[in-house]
Amino acid sequence: MIVRRLPMLAVTVAAAVALGVAARDTPTSSPATFASVVEPWMPAVPTAQAVTSTWFCPGVPATGAAGTAGDIVVANAGDQPLTGRITFMAGDGQAVEAPLSVPPYQRAAVSAASSVQAPYVAAIVEVDGGGGLVEQRSTQEAGTSVAPCTTETSAHWYFAEGFTADESTEQLVLSNPFEQSVIVDIGFATDEGSRQPPELQGIPIPPRSVQVIDLDSIAARDEAQVAIRVDASRGTLIAGRAQLYNGGGRLGYSMTLGSPTLRSQWWFANGSKGAGTSERFSIYNPTADAVQVAPLYLGIGDAQVTVDPISVPAGEVVTFTSDTVAGLPDGRHAVVFDTGGSAQSLVVERAVTRTIDNIPTTSVLLGAVATPAGEVPASWTLAIGPGEPTEDALVVYNSTGQAGTITVKAVTPTGLQNVPGLEEVELPAAGLASIPLTDPTAIDAQLVVLSTVPAFVERSLPREPGAEGRTTTWAVPVM
Repeated sequence: MIVRRLPMLAVTVAAAVALGVAARDTPTSSPATFASVVEPWMPAVPTAQAVTSTWFCPGVPATGAAGTAGDIVVANAGDQPLTGRITFMAGDGQAVEAPLSVPPYQRAAVSAASSVQAPYVAAIVEVDGGGGLVEQRSTQEAGTSVAPCTTETSAHWYFAEGFTADESTEQLVLSNPFEQSVIVDIGFATDEGSRQPPELQGIPIPPRSVQVIDLDSIAARDEAQVAIRVDASRGTLIAGRAQLYNGGGRLGYSMTLGSPTLRSQWWFANGSKGAGTSERFSIYNPTADAVQVAPLYLGIGDAQVTVDPISVPAGEVVTFTSDTVAGLPDGRHAVVFDTGGSAQSLVVERAVTRTIDNIPTTSVLLGAVATPAGEVPASWTLAIGPGEPTEDALVVYNSTGQAGTITVKAVTPTGLQNVPGLEEVELPAAGLASIPLTDPTAIDAQLVVLSTVPAFVERSLPREPGAEGRTTTWAVPVM
């Protein structure tokens, strides 16, 4: 469910940001800074029943080569069988439809390579009668990346945190799930400014097909920061980004969905500062006007740590690190980036690199946003959790000034059950709670996280079995 009111913390955040901005003679706005314009949101589970619900998955590796895999995971938390269809898409003319059936209280993991073999295969999942939850899992030798699928396409997609330093690679995976061609223009920004190379303009994507674009070989080689915008001049599409980190202080693999929206606020729940950890935020402003954004660190006891507003020029990307923030203690924190105004102008992503035994592992996360109506969910779910006992597997940030509790439930063969030890876990006001998933009922299961207050839920999964490195992604909010 969604609590239909602005979080109390939004007032605190807006007030803190407004004070910092006002001191620099820049305009401020009213405290209620969440967006109210109807626009796309982050991937979410719709609760309204429909004749059919359709999910779009950005793409998974499906070459069939050793060490790689790509699965579409469909979870059924209901007491009735779930039926439908999966259409796997690759190159022009490579769309293959397969039937889908998931028994009550179970999940189905469908390999893309079993239907179509290609570097990346996207999927359309149609569920008869609505319901279900769909996520994708991508595996390369460098690790595994999990991403929710989405129920909305868009004409615009944005990525703030790109990286092609040394031997690292970056690929855009653009899929057209419809029966008409889509035409896209691609622009990007580096520390040298923004560009729109002619070879990335007017790119056709045929019906029900995928186009993979190697940015590092076309236009952005050996760049430590790359932001991207994808604009469809005709039609709508899905945009994903695959990054293989190999050098420049990073190792690992990430396959994520882009952002279909620009916002004035971006939230992160599971930040970290300390020895062996580097936390970098990439702030992308694809608009025609310069923007100032103020980071505010939260969830560190009763304290808040403010940072001077950062200027982000029009069309450019700016990076900001937590490592040198004065007054920020080591350990876990939440952070919000706020423009102090109503203009929807930014995308913010976080890259955390943890070095363990001299080996760096990097995970990238797009920030979370409130709904277009300014609401923060109190119910989240995930089809893909850790496959082994994992400490700090879920990190929950309370976005209000009121203390609450969290209960984690698992979908078992007999229905929804509380995970032992995770009933009514305390969630401090404007604070964080770290949730271990170690009980057998929580391992390799669909989970539901219920909060008594609006909250953001970030999951942290082992990069590979037995590995200390992590990959992070949001749980999926329930609308």
